[in-house]
Amino acid sequence: MNTAAATAMLHLIAAEPTLLAAAPDDVSRPALARRARDGGHPCLGCGRPATAAIIVNSSAAGPRWLDLCSACWHVVQQANETLH
Repeated sequence: MNTAAATAMLHLIAAEPTLLAAAPDDVSRPALARRARDGGHPCLGCGRPATAAIIVNSSAAGPRWLDLCSACWHVVQQANETLH
């Protein structure tokens, strides 16, 4: 995934957060780590097993899971920095 694709993905998630799985309101760091380690969630960017899990709080749809592999997580972080 390149920065342009990551930026587009961030815009899409903001526009349609229901594309992401619903997440609980309150999740501990250990629960985030377990989700990232369990290998049962595909990376939203490339489809490989996710190694990072964060919760995106959407005002329209509530908390949502964002599962990414390490490489896509890095690109998404960079793209998010350029949006601000």
